Amino acid sequence: MNYSQTLKYLSDAEKFGIIPGLDSIKRLCAKLGDPQKRLNIIHIAGTNGKGSVGCFLESVLRCAGYKTGRFVSPGVMDELEIIQLCGENISQSDFSQIITLVRSAADEIVRSGFPHPTLFELQTAAAFCFFAQKKCEIALVEVGMGGKEDSTNVIDSSLLSVITPISLEHTKFLGSTIEQIASHKGGIIKKNGCVVSALQTAGAMKVLKDICLRQSARLTVSDPQLISKREYSPLSQSFSYKGLENIKLSLLGTFQMENAALAIDACMILRDKGYKITNGDILKGLAGARWQGRFEVVRDSSPTFIIDGAHNPSGAQKLMETLDKTFAHRRITYIFGTFKDKDYESIAELTAKRAEMIYTIPTKGKRGLSAQELAKTAAKYNPNVQAMPSPQQAVKQCLNSSCDLVLAFGSLSFLKEIKDTINGEYNNGTEIPQDLKA
Repeated sequence: MNYSQTLKYLSDAEKFGIIPGLDSIKRLCAKLGDPQKRLNIIHIAGTNGKGSVGCFLESVLRCAGYKTGRFVSPGVMDELEIIQLCGENISQSDFSQIITLVRSAADEIVRSGFPHPTLFELQTAAAFCFFAQKKCEIALVEVGMGGKEDSTNVIDSSLLSVITPISLEHTKFLGSTIEQIASHKGGIIKKNGCVVSALQTAGAMKVLKDICLRQSARLTVSDPQLISKREYSPLSQSFSYKGLENIKLSLLGTFQMENAALAIDACMILRDKGYKITNGDILKGLAGARWQGRFEVVRDSSPTFIIDGAHNPSGAQKLMETLDKTFAHRRITYIFGTFKDKDYESIAELTAKRAEMIYTIPTKGKRGLSAQELAKTAAKYNPNVQAMPSPQQAVKQCLNSSCDLVLAFGSLSFLKEIKDTINGEYNNGTEIPQDLKA
């Protein structure tokens, strides 16, 4: 398949939906020679911060001289973002080649009378194949949903299990309580394995400790109280942690210090396992880490535009803390969109009062929520709400108004459209009006 054929094949595979469980991915990987068994894997689960922690870790490991692979989901700015080699997206030709290989195995499985693998199973198997082909020394693999029954959990062992903060999400699949969700997240913990976790709520922490006890796994808990000398600015921040001084981050957001601390603790465990990672590697890697769509300043002239993927109440709370720390005296306009299966009522309650104006936008697909429905909810907490027909029109409205700072958030799904519109690149088949270009 060429690249366009590859994208169509994957788009068509969305019809197979989400099917938790490992039977299908085990069949697929077996057909491909079980590439995951040839990899040293850092497995990352959690609700918020998986991408940022993985980004920090990958950058540090690359600075230490290791050949890295990284699997993330979803791709926010580029379809190729989901599979990365040494910090760079997989090429179109390599992506087409590896998906063609996986498709052949999937077709054999269907001919044998088994269900077709889901989209995420195809992507997961492709990542394992690619990393094995390229002889990656360490592969950072991000869980798609949950952990225990997630396709990435086809692995029998891991170098390290990393668990970021856990909160309510995907309750239809994972359960309605923090403890039930933690049980799924903790499903990535392996027998006699090493685990590093963010400090969780009491209920989630107990679940993880119990799993570690049953699995005879060694648990390290990252302690945010040990973070000191916090300094914030609109373009950078710094802190100290466990003897490392003046740790600089280009990733913004107060929550990134906790994510970086978790990555530091992971590096210390890898050090104990014999990996050569110096303090200099850690400092350089954290400072150089870049991750799009996470409190990212995409335009610093008036109005300033920030995009962020906060899509649940916990993420929204962290987002508000960051605004208070870095933009306390700025007048803020929101571009707000989310999916109907998210707790958008709580997100609106946490965020709406901070805005001078809120433009709601629709999201697409079966999970999509209309701008009008979201506007009704946001208006309960702030009367200055207007439903817009698209992200592009919301950006245009902001650029043509006197607003000072614009924050687009609520879902990762539309951030590329926001960013491309600001950069004058999004046209959806038509020319962008000159007054829309920034």
